[in-house]
Amino acid sequence: MPLTLSSRKSFPYNCEFKMFELKTALSQAHDSSRGSDGITYNMLRHLDAVSLSNLLYLFNRVWIEQSFQRQWQEVAAIPILKPDKDPANPLHYRLIALTSVLRKTLERMVNARLVFELRKKGCIPPLQSGFCRGQSQHRPSRNTNSQCFCAS
Repeated sequence: MPLTLSSRKSFPYNCEFKMFELKTALSQAHDSSRGSDGITYNMLRHLDAVSLSNLLYLFNRVWIEQSFQRQWQEVAAIPILKPDKDPANPLHYRLIALTSVLRKTLERMVNARLVFELRKKGCIPPLQSGFCRGQSQHRPSRNTNSQCFCAS
């Protein structure tokens, strides 16, 4: 059964977010640069219970009403010169995109739900390790080696 994200039915992945989802997303976040709003992950981690509840309420309004905050759509692109490169050549820069920490936190919560549902429905093969959180790049070779030993 495919995921139906636009449905108003009460599928588990369409319901409001819970506090544990917010706290998990914040605990998994790395201290990265802040976005144009100036908010950092460290600030969010130090919110009191009432403020965390207000943040969760905001995220749930965005999720249920499907109205993304305009400021969260803004991205500041900062060019960083690569080491020992000519500053006159635009190809010698890499861009750092600064996006809102609030946006990234909500995205992390949505992603966790989607991955859970896709795994539950068997849409992600059990041996999939590329681009999967907590999966080593060496996992496929270990599986192959163990299958070879078992076949001997």
